[in-house]
Amino acid sequence: MNGITRCLAALAVVLASATPARDAVVNQDSRASVNARVVELVNAARSHSRRCGSERFAAAPPLSVSRQLNEAAAGHARDMAKKKFFEHRGSDGSQPRDRVARAGYRSQLTGENIALGPESAEEVVAGWLKSPGHCANIMESRFHDIGVGLATGRKRGQIYWVQNFGAPRH
Repeated sequence: MNGITRCLAALAVVLASATPARDAVVNQDSRASVNARVVELVNAARSHSRRCGSERFAAAPPLSVSRQLNEAAAGHARDMAKKKFFEHRGSDGSQPRDRVARAGYRSQLTGENIALGPESAEEVVAGWLKSPGHCANIMESRFHDIGVGLATGRKRGQIYWVQNFGAPRH
């Protein structure tokens, strides 16, 4: 076997043993791994320029996970699941910026994406990227931080997703 043939054979073994990334699925994987996969997919989307509806966005830097934004997102997801509603306004009348501030995040800019129903991180992020407003939040270069939360209702398909974005006050 010559050097090139050996290299090709080694590459074939590596490719054959590589497993494609598996979807991060609610009720099969831990919440932490599903949330981490959402962040990974969002950062992958931000790494390329993209059109969100009629608006073009340049590639943006990756977001950092914020404990406070995670807390705000998880709280709103639980609220929607428990009280069976789906909207940005919380059951207490709060807006995303209110919940983010309550969680201790000092923000100069806040954004929120919500979804109801998707069963995997891949499905929810793909849906947000197809929606111009949600996509714009994902691609907004002024955002530095992200938080993700999800909660499940009692019936199948009642998976509430919340994604909070923030640009901290300095």
